[in-house]
Amino acid sequence: MKLPQLSPRWAPYALLAPFLVLFVVFGIFPLLFSLHLAFQSWEPTSGLRAMQFVGLDNFAFALQDEWFWKSLQNTFWLALLAGVPQHLVAIPVACFIHAKTRRWRNLVVGAWFLPYITSTVAIAILFTSLFATDYGLVNSVIRGLFGGAGVDWLNQPPTIQASIAMLVFWRFVGFNIVLYLAALQGIPNDLYEAATIDGASPWQQFRWITLPSLRPAILFGVTL
Repeated sequence: MKLPQLSPRWAPYALLAPFLVLFVVFGIFPLLFSLHLAFQSWEPTSGLRAMQFVGLDNFAFALQDEWFWKSLQNTFWLALLAGVPQHLVAIPVACFIHAKTRRWRNLVVGAWFLPYITSTVAIAILFTSLFATDYGLVNSVIRGLFGGAGVDWLNQPPTIQASIAMLVFWRFVGFNIVLYLAALQGIPNDLYEAATIDGASPWQQFRWITLPSLRPAILFGVTL
């Protein structure tokens, strides 16, 4: 049986249709529905008809809720402790890989990127074991070097923030390295050759060529 031929005019739309359907169902619709719920008072078990429009009352309640400000503070500290070091490490590492590794580049990049594609469940189990109070590897090293009872990493606010920051840093620094490495490969070599002829040092080339060229990638990485 011969299948009907698809018109070239409609072929791109047919190929994009599966993605667009999934994107609308699992991306656009939840976003718009969440925006709608922000102005409603609703008990989900009562059905959609139980929604009541309350205007900005939900926002006023959030601004007066101490847990909202506490969560905002925790998010800020997590971004500071985990987000900023990611980029401070990723940029020089990406520059080193770009300049010094040729033959083994794919292997090195793959090793850095591996935590990003590792299962979230596996990462949670791994870090819970590492930071366990009694038998964790981190506390075992601390006891061996300094003695004492170790640190209760997972049950005290200051230490659990540091633990989560280390986890987030470990998982996402490889993604940023790949991001900056891709951006570095798009910088023309002619700029560096001209700078070398003019007598620019490696630091000057990094300061005046590499960093300005990486600004779009840095903006993209920071916003993520």
